[in-house]
Amino acid sequence: MTFPAILFSIIMASLYGSIFHIIKGGNLFTLFIYVLVSNIGFFGGQYLAGLIGISLFPLGTINFGVGTISSIGILLIGGWISRPIE
Repeated sequence: MTFPAILFSIIMASLYGSIFHIIKGGNLFTLFIYVLVSNIGFFGGQYLAGLIGISLFPLGTINFGVGTISSIGILLIGGWISRPIE
């Protein structure tokens, strides 16, 4: 990946984490956690897609579709795990 591709991926994954924070709510610490988890999911999806050899909506050197799906999936799983027990 080139530097602009990495920068664009970080921006998009951070945007997904920020939108998730707006929907779910929380404080500044949870925003940081959501952005971090979203970035881990995005780049993890990129890595796994490269290993498996799948491509969904490629955008230059970025496998944007797989990165987006894995980022949102990890955010949903993380939000589900961190919900308060009632």
